[in-house]
Amino acid sequence: MERLANLLFNKSKIIIGFVAILNIIAVISFVRFKLDTEFMSFFSGGNPKAVAFDQLNEKYLTGETISVLIEHTDSLLAKDSLIKAFKLLKEFGSIDDVALVQGFVPSELPSIGGMTPVNETFIENNYQTLLEFIEKKSVFTDQFLAPDKRTGIFVVALNLDAPVRDVIKAMKEIARNHETFSLSLAGNEIIQDTLWNYLIRIILIFPPTAIILVLLVFYTIIRNRKLTLLAIVPAGLAALWTFGTIFWSGQGLNMVTIISPIFIIVIGSAYGLHYVSHLQQNQKNYSDRLELTVATMRMVGVPIFLATITTMAGFMSLTWAKVIPMREMGIFVTLGVGFAGFNALFFLPAVLTRVKLGPPPDNADEHRLVKLVLAASQKRLIVGLAFLTIIILAVWFIPKLEVESNQLLFFKKGTEIRQTFSKIEKSFGGAMPLIGEIVNDKGLDILTDFQFAERALGVERELEKVPGIKSVFSIFDLAAGVNKMMTGQQGYPRNPMIGQLLSTQLGEEGLKSWVSVDGLRIMIRTQDITSSQIAGIEEFVAKHQDIIRVISGMPVLFDEMNNLVVSSQTRSLGLALVLIFVMLLITLRKFSAGLIGLVPIIITITAVLGMLALTKFNLNLLTANLSAMTVGIGVDYSIHLISGIYFFRKLGQGKKQSVDSALSSVSRPILANAFGLAIGLSVFFFSPLRIHLQVASVMWVAMIISSMAALLLIPLLYSLTRAD
Repeated sequence: MERLANLLFNKSKIIIGFVAILNIIAVISFVRFKLDTEFMSFFSGGNPKAVAFDQLNEKYLTGETISVLIEHTDSLLAKDSLIKAFKLLKEFGSIDDVALVQGFVPSELPSIGGMTPVNETFIENNYQTLLEFIEKKSVFTDQFLAPDKRTGIFVVALNLDAPVRDVIKAMKEIARNHETFSLSLAGNEIIQDTLWNYLIRIILIFPPTAIILVLLVFYTIIRNRKLTLLAIVPAGLAALWTFGTIFWSGQGLNMVTIISPIFIIVIGSAYGLHYVSHLQQNQKNYSDRLELTVATMRMVGVPIFLATITTMAGFMSLTWAKVIPMREMGIFVTLGVGFAGFNALFFLPAVLTRVKLGPPPDNADEHRLVKLVLAASQKRLIVGLAFLTIIILAVWFIPKLEVESNQLLFFKKGTEIRQTFSKIEKSFGGAMPLIGEIVNDKGLDILTDFQFAERALGVERELEKVPGIKSVFSIFDLAAGVNKMMTGQQGYPRNPMIGQLLSTQLGEEGLKSWVSVDGLRIMIRTQDITSSQIAGIEEFVAKHQDIIRVISGMPVLFDEMNNLVVSSQTRSLGLALVLIFVMLLITLRKFSAGLIGLVPIIITITAVLGMLALTKFNLNLLTANLSAMTVGIGVDYSIHLISGIYFFRKLGQGKKQSVDSALSSVSRPILANAFGLAIGLSVFFFSPLRIHLQVASVMWVAMIISSMAALLLIPLLYSLTRAD
């Protein structure tokens, strides 16, 4: 470390200039800034369920669907309301790249001569006829109109490659300006559009706020404005360089990777804090700037390096995840932590060789803090019982931990988007329907095979009895509805003329959306569907493979993603623990030290999982990552304490004295970092996304447990073992 300190002292200008160039390159990268809210991009290529979903959409030329919730104080079937609803339907249909709009207002009415188009004049002159048709004959009424007649929906189908954000913007404009009805939008694309708006707010507000909070915490420890600011500079620059890496690589920020810079700021700030804190301690003993740099690097150089590589290992374990955002977060945070460690070991010491430091700090507060930690570490029985209680409670609750399979739970209760989705699901079924395919080997001729049609309709009705399913609809249901409208008879028509009439009514493009060479598309609306119910649907498909080939859709894909997250978490945790143990073993060259260093981390992981179950946060895309994050972050505290113990032993101190000296030296920066990180991440309590609130809650638990376990358990373990 002496050679490194001399290099930093003598080449400080070159190091500062090199960092300045990297900063400029990173700033320029913001011209490539973009956000990625596309859910399908979460899956790696070749995922069978994602592939099945894409194939169904491409086969039937179906794009996304957006549900428009229509609410009115009076009946939507009153003449004036019906005319306005018809105009609204046409207005949505006139938007570019809208393929079809369906609702409780029919576009045509069956008559003796065929089909009569419905328009404003027809409604005005034939209101009673139309009203009777909607209430008694239309096959679509139950799907698009609630029993109270004051709530309805339009389903807007987009073209396969539609510019979705432009379409949503036009639909929102219509909804905002409508004077009679209260209009709200729902659907997968609405979730993505809402996320896009939320992410913009997060990226503009949260990183600066996190920096301010961390600075306030650090200042209470350092008590020097200049040094407080310099302590966080390595992490701030690392976050900037991480943005540069993301944007220059052509990637966009999603709801997972967008918090990566914030993690880098609050994690990486620990390295600067440890260096500045120990520099202040050494100021009283070294007036020469070079000697001060050498002494500080000897004390914290190796711990900072070891903390950097072990934290990188914790996050690096996520790079083997099967879910792309997890993998990307693993890559970007690993790089960012590496950047922060580099800046703390090279840039920060180089800067501090050239700036005025000011007088050494008053250590009165430090002595009180150190005495408190030392006193607590002596209460071995109480410390042991306290952590044993935490483990027992966590192990009790962990089996109750569930996987979350609902995108809406990303959002807080009471938000407009959750209220809209809830209203639609209550009256009409989920706003993100499932899609499936009926086996068909006859093409359009299948419409005349009434025996197969009746079998398929029977299976559809059975499927509606499966928990989580509200309704199932196919072209066979449409034909049966036309038969009822034309003849008043129930069931599938045996008269082939009905099938021909249906083909004429749908047109060539309409038929392509329902019928392919080897299949028939079915639409399935869900009701409060859960992960276990999705498994029940898959079992149903397996039992009826002769009729139903596949069922897919966003609820199925989201459940698949959560399953991948859980399996990835197990693999990542195991890999992270192994990597960290190996690094501790190589660096400290002591087997017992490596094992002792893992104990606080294992306890913290157990506590985090127990807390998730206790609070019913469940496992999702972000909370499943937090355990691996905890490994990478929390191990730093063990490293600094263990390294301190062996540092003082090399100075000739005994077993107990070296532990007490290490506690005196590192307890202040460890606690400052733990609470600084937790407070810095508290910005997520104000995030519009519920999953970010969960991140803040979990990290508070993780930081408190990991720091206390390091400061109190490691001394206990060293007293009970022969670790040397």
